[in-house]
Amino acid sequence: MIIQILVFIVGAFLAYFVVEGLRILYENLTSPLRNILPGPPIQSYLAGNFKEIGENPNLTTDWQGVYGSTFLFHDLLSVNELYTNDLKALNHIVTKHEIYQRAHVFRDIARRILGEGAWPLPQALGDLLMIYPGILYAELDQHKRQVGSRYFASQFPLKMRDSDEFIQHLASHKSACSQKLLSRSFGYEFNALNAQAEPNELNCAFTDLFHAPNAKLYGAVRLAQSMLPVLKLLPLPGAAQLKAARTRMDTIGLQIVRTTKASLGDSLHSDEHDKMKSLGGRRGLLAMLLKANMSSMENQRLSEAEVVAQIPAFFVAGHETTSTATAWALHCLSLNQDAQTKLRTELSSIGTDNPTLEELNSLPYLENVVRETLRAHTPLAVMQRTAMEDDILPLSKPITGRDGKIYSGLPIRKGQLIHLPIAAVNTSMAVWGADALEFRPERWNNIPDAASAIPSVYGNLFTFLAGPHNCVGFRFALAELKALLFTLIRRFVITPALPPGSIGPATAGTTVQRPTVLRWPEKEDGKEKPEGLPLILTPVERSGI
Repeated sequence: MIIQILVFIVGAFLAYFVVEGLRILYENLTSPLRNILPGPPIQSYLAGNFKEIGENPNLTTDWQGVYGSTFLFHDLLSVNELYTNDLKALNHIVTKHEIYQRAHVFRDIARRILGEGAWPLPQALGDLLMIYPGILYAELDQHKRQVGSRYFASQFPLKMRDSDEFIQHLASHKSACSQKLLSRSFGYEFNALNAQAEPNELNCAFTDLFHAPNAKLYGAVRLAQSMLPVLKLLPLPGAAQLKAARTRMDTIGLQIVRTTKASLGDSLHSDEHDKMKSLGGRRGLLAMLLKANMSSMENQRLSEAEVVAQIPAFFVAGHETTSTATAWALHCLSLNQDAQTKLRTELSSIGTDNPTLEELNSLPYLENVVRETLRAHTPLAVMQRTAMEDDILPLSKPITGRDGKIYSGLPIRKGQLIHLPIAAVNTSMAVWGADALEFRPERWNNIPDAASAIPSVYGNLFTFLAGPHNCVGFRFALAELKALLFTLIRRFVITPALPPGSIGPATAGTTVQRPTVLRWPEKEDGKEKPEGLPLILTPVERSGI
């Protein structure tokens, strides 16, 4: 009996894979883009071009030199994916958000990592139901309600005292954690800078998800499971780590919300005016979310489950992207001492260690450095969109298809996966010139006319995307990055710890590009290769500057 059940289960799995494989093959063969666009050969029918892209973050940019700004490549399971660096096409995609939505795979991975907040559902049922209350994976009306809240769109607070504590820790321990600033916006202590503190639950969750030795493997498994949901039924690697991280984030989210509400006391039992008045003096991100939770306007009100779901979303976004941007800025400045000295001189003109956000924003060279960092080394290299209906994608310049016909627009079929090359747009030589790959803050004193065509919400950069699905936290990210650079560069001279060419971009289970040691010097053979970005920080007073 048991053998018959096992045979049935194995047969069902095999049948599923065969049907799914035939579906993908049919869609690829009947795609209207197949006879129009060129592209690289498929390396493996199982992995497509996925493995080689993962091994070389610059590969799609290299392909652009061979196949042009718009071509087809193949993702995992050989699913065809449209790559386009055409700015007219990209503007069309980001503004037509009702047609081009976040890819199902991304939404499912985000939902599984970040959870549904306080939904009273068993884990297994939650994995089978597609519920999207989180801002990183909500769509259409739900996304509009969350982002459109007047509280949610407000300017985030900046607390320089947190960066001071961060610097004191740097000076004594020579380690870093830029997550500290974000943590205070929720009134939650990470204790990332306190080596004597007990291990922090949220720190453990982030380590398991993004920095564990097998993070890249677990990321690939989650991707495969999102593409083939039946794989979620198998005990594949990373499932226990994901479940533990989810439980930690959900528990902490509920704890933060309930603690904050309890601190408001009896005001929560009074009328709405009194509730808002009690929250009015609180400028933290959680306070804004709670205001949205209490709003009398139904189209702006967030449920408690949605409020809880936003907390891990912002923790993850801030933990990965802002810390990565800061690391890239320090790396670039360590290699460009002239730029670092010029920046330090400007920062030193501020007569306080605790500037306001307005003072930071008034510093033109700091603005140039931040923009150039986010241009040359955008933390999030790519995003994906899926066409929800048939469409014609306009092109800035007509192309000649493989069939010999001229196309001023591409026929897009419902379900077509589209690759948004954020890093490639930001470093396009057609836009930024022959030195597009160089870190040169002065370029922002004379922005090329072509940059005005880039879809953007900040600084002619594609870094934060554009349209309704732009990065809702970009203002906070900019404030945090400026605050950290202000404090670090004023107090330390940053120099490389390794020879030129040793550091480069790498990913570990996500699409975030971090500066990583790629080449370990021969003289260091036998020593353990360091994680992250090794740098030498010398206090300014000791450097002779």
